[in-house]
Amino acid sequence: MGITTCFVLFVISATGVNITEPVDGETYNGDWLTIRAIVENENEIPEYVQYSLNGQPVVQIPRLNTDWYTYMANDFHTGYSESPAPTDNTVLWTAPVTGDYHEFPTPVIVDGIVYYPQDSSGDSLYALDAATGELIWKYRVGGTDDAVTVKNGYLYTASDSVWCFDALTGERIWANGDADCTGSTPAVVESKVYCAHNQYSPYKTYAYCLDSETGAEIWSDTLSGMIASCMTIWNDMVFIPTISWDHKTPLYALVANTGLIIWENTDAYEGYWDSSPVVVDGVIYISGWDGRTRAIDAMTGITIWESDITPGVNYLAATPAYHDGRLYFGDQVDTYHCLDAPDGSTIWSVPGTQHGSSGIADGMVFYGEGCDSYDDNARVIALNCETGEEIWSYTTSAEHVYSSPAITDGVVYIAGMDWNLYAFGTGLKYTYLDDLFAEVGTNELIVTSFDEGVPVAADTISFTVTGTGISLEPSHRLGLCASPNPFHSSAFISFELSEPGFTSIEVYDLSGRLICSLTESELAAGEHSVQWNGRRQNGEPVSTGIYFCRIQSGSITETIGMCLLR
Repeated sequence: MGITTCFVLFVISATGVNITEPVDGETYNGDWLTIRAIVENENEIPEYVQYSLNGQPVVQIPRLNTDWYTYMANDFHTGYSESPAPTDNTVLWTAPVTGDYHEFPTPVIVDGIVYYPQDSSGDSLYALDAATGELIWKYRVGGTDDAVTVKNGYLYTASDSVWCFDALTGERIWANGDADCTGSTPAVVESKVYCAHNQYSPYKTYAYCLDSETGAEIWSDTLSGMIASCMTIWNDMVFIPTISWDHKTPLYALVANTGLIIWENTDAYEGYWDSSPVVVDGVIYISGWDGRTRAIDAMTGITIWESDITPGVNYLAATPAYHDGRLYFGDQVDTYHCLDAPDGSTIWSVPGTQHGSSGIADGMVFYGEGCDSYDDNARVIALNCETGEEIWSYTTSAEHVYSSPAITDGVVYIAGMDWNLYAFGTGLKYTYLDDLFAEVGTNELIVTSFDEGVPVAADTISFTVTGTGISLEPSHRLGLCASPNPFHSSAFISFELSEPGFTSIEVYDLSGRLICSLTESELAAGEHSVQWNGRRQNGEPVSTGIYFCRIQSGSITETIGMCLLR
């Protein structure tokens, strides 16, 4: 295992604190608020950060983990991060660890380390310092077409085999030859690793479930069609998209523990290629080779809606990124799209092409241009999520940028096909987030960061509170209730509809901040039940506390309180 030196260009981060919530000078009609502070600390995590409200005793604020630990950020491939993001095209550093042909993998960032596996132009897996791009370790694993997955201190990658490494040191733990680089990013859930191996003639996928500690096979299955994108794990099911180019091949749903097929969806002509299943609230969002984007019921495999994004043209589109009820992705013809997730209608579209996928953070969506020209000027682009307006772009010397971006601690990372892995930003910015109980009247809030017990930076704001508490709707017409309540790990939320209609169920914290959406769909009349597992939309567990479940169906809205005890 050889160590080489990477050329880097970097900007030294400043030291400072910026309170983004509550907003300075704002007035709030409620005393439960969110406190959010962005801390710059010369690219080092502060020892601790605390706040003082109106001169009261100080309270420590927990750091929000924004690690991008697998393809499209998380197990469900939403491509969304709660990190701040750069508002201009300043380059923090570049590292010459990519190639000049089909550099498709997404950088993965965990605990201040960037992991990138070379694709067609190389054969090494790199671990780089997230702040400087300096090399930490490398290992020859063979060409790799997709991102790695880092969980519980271990790195898993599908290259010439499936490899498991110690993520910090690069020490090889095990390797299994029953999968390869064309078989997508390994999906790691609990003690299992899910991966695949392709056969070209005839087109087949060999899907595997391996023990995450030893690499030993737990089960395997042979599927018609070839996997060319990433599988997704949700609700003890494995979703595997396939393509054949000569006949319809399915999007499969398998039982995660056994590999048995639950359902197959063959609605996409010639199958699904380079678009991975994105799962949100029991709905799969995916694009097909036929140029159509679909929403599919994850439990049944039935298509809910389809949107013809390239009318009259059979062409693939990128994996859609999801946030706040919207899908963001580009096609390989001429358009970048924003669709409404409930029905697939277009919210906005702008000129642009894309082969990789997108990343979303801080009200912006980021992507790399691909497949529109060969002029050595492909750009990395940031758009406004609400309007599609371009906020910034950076012109590379590459023909395309196939890689998907990753956004962590205020920096955007993406690979170019010009031998460079790019980091955009001015330095690492750490997010600190908690609930805040304020007083009615004028409040002064001070947030301070510390190193070695010494304050190094602070910010002070003032805001006004005019009301107290949270008002609950008095209606009981839907019979909304939660059981058990209090609960420790999950609760079932039941209700009854007197007539069919579009129904949304959302969970909020005491400050009124949306935690997750449990359903947004048309429901039949009668009794219904949904489950909340005590997690945010991105799968992160929430802490012990009081939360509110709100249901809206037609003109009726009801809210109940739920108590989570960890």
